[in-house]
Amino acid sequence: MTELPRGTVTFLFTDIEGSTRLLKQLGPLYGDVLADHQQILRSAFAAHGGKEVDTQGDSFFVAFNRAKDAVAATVDAQRDLAAHAWPEGTALRVRMGLHTGEPRFGADRYVGLGVHKAARIAAAGHGGQVLLSRTTRDLVEDELPPGVSIRDLGERRLKDLDRPESLSQLVVDGLQSDFARLKTLDEGLRRRRRRMYAGSALVGVVAAAVAIPLFALGQGSAGSKTAVAPNSLAVIDAGSARLVGTVPVGVRPAAVSVGEGSVWVANLDDRTLSRVDPGSLSVQRTIPLAATPTGVAAGRGAVWVVNGVAGSVSRVDPGTDQLAATRQVAQGTILGSAAVGEGAVWAAFGSALVARIDPASGRVLGTGIAGTYPIGVAVGGGAVWVANRGDNTVSRMLPATVTSVATLTVGRRPSGIAAGDGAVWVTDAGDDAVTRIDVASGSESTIAVGHGPTGITVDGTDVWVANSDDGTVSEIDATGRRVVATIAVGNRPTAIAAADRRVWVSVQATT
Repeated sequence: MTELPRGTVTFLFTDIEGSTRLLKQLGPLYGDVLADHQQILRSAFAAHGGKEVDTQGDSFFVAFNRAKDAVAATVDAQRDLAAHAWPEGTALRVRMGLHTGEPRFGADRYVGLGVHKAARIAAAGHGGQVLLSRTTRDLVEDELPPGVSIRDLGERRLKDLDRPESLSQLVVDGLQSDFARLKTLDEGLRRRRRRMYAGSALVGVVAAAVAIPLFALGQGSAGSKTAVAPNSLAVIDAGSARLVGTVPVGVRPAAVSVGEGSVWVANLDDRTLSRVDPGSLSVQRTIPLAATPTGVAAGRGAVWVVNGVAGSVSRVDPGTDQLAATRQVAQGTILGSAAVGEGAVWAAFGSALVARIDPASGRVLGTGIAGTYPIGVAVGGGAVWVANRGDNTVSRMLPATVTSVATLTVGRRPSGIAAGDGAVWVTDAGDDAVTRIDVASGSESTIAVGHGPTGITVDGTDVWVANSDDGTVSEIDATGRRVVATIAVGNRPTAIAAADRRVWVSVQATT
C-alpha cells in the first residue's frame, strides 16, 4: 500500500452529485463516464502529491501533506471536470470537502474525528462546490492558486458533530460560484422556522390549547400542532397511523430496538439504556452504561449495545437489567450501529469495521471492511447490509465470512438502513427520499418522504421513516411503494423501531 502522510494531514472527500440519476439517464454509458471522472481526479491528485486512501463507487478519500496542495488539486480537478466533453450533454458535477487535522493512524487507515469532519463537510456541499474547514482556510488563504479566492459561509452545524464548524468556499475564476444553501442542520432548522412563521396566524389558537394533555388532542394527523416533548419515546398505532402516547426516557435518545419483551432506548448524553414496558408505556428500568451508546439491538437472549465513541460492544442481561460484559472491538469512531440476524450479532463502526459476534459467548467471530463511514447495519435476504455515509453506498456482505461482495451506490447522504419484505430500505437525507434495493435483482427505486429522513424500520409490509428535519414520521406501503400516511411528531425524531402494530420513535430536541 502507498505510504500515507503522517502528522498534520489535509483530507479531501469527493463524490458525484446525482450519481443515481446519472446512472439511470446514461445506462451503459455510465461506466465510461465514471472511468473518465476517476482519471481526471486521479491525475489532479497525483500532480499535487495526493495519496489515495480509499475509493468507493463515485467517491474518493485522499490525503495530502500540505493544505495548499490539496486546494490546488481541487481547483485543477474542478476545472478539468468542467472542460471535459461528457456524453449526451451530461454535466457531471462533483462536490468536494477539505479539512486539516492530526489524525491517529491505526492498521492501514486513518482514524479520528478529523476524518469524519472532512466527510461531513463534503456532504454539506453541492456539485461543483469546494468547501473548506476553518483550519484548512487558515493554512491556505495567503497561498491560493491564481484566479482563486475564498468566500466565508459562516458557522454551520454538521450532523453528529458537537460544535459548529466555520465553513468557506473556494471561488474559482470561470467556474460556478453561486450555489444553493448548504445541506447542514442549520438549513433544516431554517425550513422548520419558515413553516412555523407561515402558520403564525394560528398562534393564538395553539397557545390557548397548550395546557391540554396530549391525549385530549387529535393525536396524530400530519396537520396536528402537537409536539412530542424532547427526550421522549413517541408511540404510534400502526393500524390507524396515529400518535397514541409518549414515554419520557433519557437525555438525547437515539437508537431504539424492540425485543426480549421490551422496548430499549439508548440515551446518548446520560449514557443510559431505558427499558420501556410496551403495555403500560412506562420506563421499567434505567440501566447505566459504561460508554456512549450509539446503537442497540435486542435478540438472542440479550440486549446488545454498540458504543461508537469507545469502539466497544456491551451485553445487557434482560433478566437482571444489568450490564453483563463489554468487549473492545474497534477504534473509537463516534458512530456505531447494531443488528441481530443470521445467527449472530453485528456491529458496524464508523471506521468501516464490521464485526460478527457470537451471541452465546460475546466473542468476535470475524471482522470485515465495509465502505467509508458506515452509519447503519441491517440483516436480511441472507446477507448483511451496511449503509456507508462517507461514500454514499451500501455494502452487501456475506454473513459467514464478513466479506463485501457488492457495493451499491445510493442517493446523496445515506442516514439509516433496514431490511424486510424482500428488500433493503435506505434513508437518504440528502434527497429527502428512501431508496429501495430489491434483494433478488439489486434494482433500485426511490420514494420521496419528509425532510431529513434518518431512522427507518420495516414491519410486515409497512416501512416507517423518522424525518428529523420536519418532525414527522412517514408510513410507506411496501407493496405500493408510496407514502400512505404522515404523522406529525414534532421536535426531532431520530431513530425508529416497529413490532406488533406499534411504532416507537425516539425524539430529541431540535437544537
